[in-house]
Amino acid sequence: MLYAFIPPKWMREQYPHMLPKQMECSFEHALDLNVKGYGVYYYPNGVSKEAYERIPANPDTGRKQFIKAHDIDTFEYVFADFDMKQGGYASKDEFIGAVSSILPPSMILDSGNGVHSYWKVSDLDAMSYLKLSRRLCRSLNTDPAVSQLKQLMRVPGTVNTKDPENGRLCEILYRDETALYTCEQLDAALPQLTLEDAEYCQQHYDNAYKLDSKANSVDEKLPAKFCKLLASNSEVKAIWSGDTDDRSRSDHRLGHLLFAGGFTKAEAMSVLVNCAKALSRAPMHRIGYAQSIVEKIWTFEEQVDSPLNLSSSVADILSKSGDEITGTRFPCWKYLDDTEKGFKLGQVIGLVAGSGVGKTSVALNMFQGFVQFNPDYEHFFISLEQPKREIAERWATMCGANTRLHDKVHIIDNYEYDEHGDIKDFRDLSLQTIKEYLIKFQASTGKKAGCVVVDHIGVLANNDKMGQDEGVKKLCKQMKAFASQTNTMLVMQSQTSREKAGIGDLELNKDAAFGTSTFENYCDYLITLWQPLKRCYDEGAPTVCAYKFCKIRHKRPKDVIREDRRYAVIYDGDSECLRELMQDEETSFDFFKTQAANLRKQDRKTEVVPYKSVKWETISGV
Repeated sequence: MLYAFIPPKWMREQYPHMLPKQMECSFEHALDLNVKGYGVYYYPNGVSKEAYERIPANPDTGRKQFIKAHDIDTFEYVFADFDMKQGGYASKDEFIGAVSSILPPSMILDSGNGVHSYWKVSDLDAMSYLKLSRRLCRSLNTDPAVSQLKQLMRVPGTVNTKDPENGRLCEILYRDETALYTCEQLDAALPQLTLEDAEYCQQHYDNAYKLDSKANSVDEKLPAKFCKLLASNSEVKAIWSGDTDDRSRSDHRLGHLLFAGGFTKAEAMSVLVNCAKALSRAPMHRIGYAQSIVEKIWTFEEQVDSPLNLSSSVADILSKSGDEITGTRFPCWKYLDDTEKGFKLGQVIGLVAGSGVGKTSVALNMFQGFVQFNPDYEHFFISLEQPKREIAERWATMCGANTRLHDKVHIIDNYEYDEHGDIKDFRDLSLQTIKEYLIKFQASTGKKAGCVVVDHIGVLANNDKMGQDEGVKKLCKQMKAFASQTNTMLVMQSQTSREKAGIGDLELNKDAAFGTSTFENYCDYLITLWQPLKRCYDEGAPTVCAYKFCKIRHKRPKDVIREDRRYAVIYDGDSECLRELMQDEETSFDFFKTQAANLRKQDRKTEVVPYKSVKWETISGV
């Protein structure tokens, strides 16, 4: 987090030629500077590590130059600043009462001379922040000067030094970690944006990002390709009709379908400004509504060189696709890939299971299918927990004598090694770093990347300072852009909590993903795993791994693989491969599943429904 130290007026008057107006640096010396009289501030909406690294250094000092409004790329809060000097409220308590009448805030600070109130928002972006912040100030009759992208606020726990004889502590009066809102909730609680404020927000936005408003106007004519999509896709047609209880959610879904269909941002804007909800708004608000959807989904970033020299092939461990082919069929094992549309490059598969269920084993088997059926591609397994040597040895066991697959498989792990090959450090890879590496790999080698497995999302570096859950949400929003920009099939593993998975033997649903239920929104396919007989393995039960598709984005009625149909396969510990159940194993499975259900009922911490006449499908029955 970036902090700023600003001398108050009395310090600048006392030392007119010696003090800089502002300094930006880390928090390391904050308390010392605060004691000397500096005010200590921070950016509630700040700069990610990647964005900060792109800020140029001052050629004379070598220090990073001051951040600018367009550098702010992490939006989490809207806030209001009430100063007793400005009036409007008889006391701080009266203002706090007005604040709470809107929506219970996430945090309230006594700034010394006033009150700061914060609302944490899960889906905030630059324009949404500007508009909501402006409306909040109007609703509370507070200082509108805080309605700007680059906005400093006083740090709690430091002293307000504006009065040198009467320093006042900035302290937290109230905090609710669970108070998390959406833009839609705040939109419903605040007065409408005035034309004057809308113009201010647009002008501030354009100035910050150096945009020409005329050059960024939206063509309201529907693209011809959308008319074709409307005629061929029943889901798009249903959303476009506007007959839905949640139009905002449906419009976001439409945005994802446009993204998957290869629409550009401009083409998507032309579609979304004409959707039912946009048309119900004032003309200038239509563009803002459509833009808020597009900015969340088309999360492309500039390509930068990766500082890491990652990976090597399995052949190297055991002893680098410039072509964009949108929508290319990318087959896997028949029992997994039996939909009409089928797996395609640019899609995301979410693989969800509890701890100890065998996510890595299933992912490796899925990976093996992609490698075997797509020999013209290079494939990447991102092992964030296990060292690459362990994954390479497991891969060699699975392949057996078929070593021809080794050269096409690359493994990236989360460790740094010394010259002897021993682990010396953990390096915290991020999804952005991996994406940059793959783009660079394809551009420099001319080879095409195919399948990319990330094991698993909870271990990825998220650079989030306010809680891991929010960081995972941000990663989820990056997944689709990753798959599209690298033109790969991205398989993201996610570990659910023990409460949902028990000991790994409970059936899981869409909301089982670790960290956030929004995980499934960014997946084209969501597959959940569990081991229904796990409690009976000591009694000789077969090692059955069960799975189901909790989501198939492009499903058709005639597809064999359907949502929420259960399938069972055997995990062979010797070969580490999955295979279909033999007849005697099916009989054993039918016997033990009732016994396992009875054992689950004895676990008071886990609410389960016993299996009752459930028709389990095996691979041989597909």
